[in-house]
Amino acid sequence: MALFPSSSRPRTLMEQLLARKIEAAAAAAAASASASAHELPGPSGGSRLRRTDSLDSTSSIGSLGSIVLGDDVCRCDDCLLGIVDLYVISSEAARIKPSGWRKIRNIVQWTPFFQTYKKQRYPWVQLAGHQGNFKAGPEQGTVLKKLCPKEEDCFQVLMKDVLRPYVPQYKGQVTSEDGELYLQLQDLLSDFYQPCVMDCKIGVRTYLEEELSKAKEKPKLRKDMYEKMIQIDPNAPTDEEHRAKGVTKPRYMVWRETISSTATLGFRIEGIKKSDGTSSKDFKTTKSREQIKKAFYEFIEGFSHALPRYLQRLRVIRATLECSDFFRSHEVIGSSLLFVHDRKHASAWLIDFAKTVQLPENHQINHFTTWKVGNREDGYLIGINNLIDIFDEMDAEIMAASTVSDSPVSTANTSSGSSSASMSPKRPTCEANEEMGDQQPVKSGTSHVLNIAPPEPSEGRAISYSDGDAGCGDHKSLKGRKEQN
Repeated sequence: MALFPSSSRPRTLMEQLLARKIEAAAAAAAASASASAHELPGPSGGSRLRRTDSLDSTSSIGSLGSIVLGDDVCRCDDCLLGIVDLYVISSEAARIKPSGWRKIRNIVQWTPFFQTYKKQRYPWVQLAGHQGNFKAGPEQGTVLKKLCPKEEDCFQVLMKDVLRPYVPQYKGQVTSEDGELYLQLQDLLSDFYQPCVMDCKIGVRTYLEEELSKAKEKPKLRKDMYEKMIQIDPNAPTDEEHRAKGVTKPRYMVWRETISSTATLGFRIEGIKKSDGTSSKDFKTTKSREQIKKAFYEFIEGFSHALPRYLQRLRVIRATLECSDFFRSHEVIGSSLLFVHDRKHASAWLIDFAKTVQLPENHQINHFTTWKVGNREDGYLIGINNLIDIFDEMDAEIMAASTVSDSPVSTANTSSGSSSASMSPKRPTCEANEEMGDQQPVKSGTSHVLNIAPPEPSEGRAISYSDGDAGCGDHKSLKGRKEQN
C-alpha cells in the first residue's frame, strides 16, 4: 500500500522526507520481525505487534507501516518534523514502556467536523498548529482544544483582563469519553457564514529561550533538517554543514525564522482559507513587504468592507495591549492573530497561548526592543505595528485608486464613450461599523492611543463585550511604542 495516496497535489518536501523515513523504518522492522518473534509471541505463534501510546516517543515502528496519510493530514513543519523524530528510533527503544493502545493516526490525521449553527452547516478549519488537538465542543458555539496547563493558566488570567473581548472565551475543562482533558473555548467562526480565515503568527521568534537552550545542551546533526534547509535555500548551510550533510536543531530553529517575515516584520502568515474552501499554508518563504501585501490583497479580494474593519480592530487591540496587566507580565511566544470575515462581518482575535509564559519577578519587557538571548523580548508590538502599517498602506492605495476613478477626467472619458477603466479596485462605501463602535484616534502625550467606546451588544455578532472590558481608561504607553502618524 502506498504511504501517500495518489493525488494531483505534489508532495511537499516534508512529506517526501516523512515517507522515506517511515518506509526505511518499516523495512527495518520487517527484516527483524522473524528474529524477534520469540520475544513477542502472538496467538498463532507468530510475532505480535507491541501497542503503545501514540503520543509516546517509543511508539512501535512496526505499526508505522499501516499508516496511510491522506489529504486531511496535518502537514505543518512541526507535525511532520515531529513524526520523523518520533519514528527514527533505535530497536532498543522500541522494546520498552508498553502502554494502552491509541490509534497512531491521531498524531497526524485530522478529519473536519461539522456543527450546525442557525441551520447553517460549515466545516471548522484549523489553519495552523497541530490539527489533531481539536474536536467539536459539547455546546453550540464551542470547540475543544487538548489541554495544555500553561495555556489554561493564560486563559484564566485573560478572562479577568482587559484583553478578554479579544481572545476566545474560556469555558473551563472538559473530559472526553477516552479520558482526555480539553479546554472548552468559544468557536470564533460560529457567527460567520462561509468565512475567510487567516492565521498570522505574531512576534520575532516562535520558540522560547528555554527551548533554544535545551536544544543546545546536546546538539546533534539532523539530516532531515539539512535537507529541508537546502530545499528552500541551497546556500543556507555552511561549508561544514554541507560536508556533514546535517544541521543542529538550534541552528535550524533560528534559520527557520529568517526565511519568512518573522525576523524582519515581527509576524508571518501561517495559513489562509478562502470562502470557497480552498486553503494554503505555503507562506514559509513569504518574506518581503510586497509579498505580504499581495497575500493580504488576495485574502480580502471581493470583501472590500474587511480591510477598514481589520485596521480598526488592530488599532483597538494595540491600545488594549498597552494597558493590559497580562501583556505587561507575560512573554508572548507562538501566539497568533486570527482574522475572520464573511460577506457582512470582519474581526480578529488573539489565539494560541501554549508557549506564553509569565515573566520572572522583577523582569520587564516592552515587546518592542530587539531580541537578544536573555532579554526575553518577543517583538509582539513590532508585529502589530507592521500589520497596521501594511493595512494602512493598502487602505490608502485603494482610496487613491477610488479617487482617480471618480475624478472629472475619468467621468469625462466615460461620458465620451471611452472604454478605459481603472486598473485598481474601487472600494464601495462600507456600512457603519457596528461591531467596532465609535473608536476615534486621539492624542495622549507623545503617542497615539484610541478612545474606545464599546457598542451595545448586537445579536448574531462574533464579538461580545462585557462592561469595562472594551476600554483601558487612563494608562501609560509602553516604552518603545512606535508612533503612528
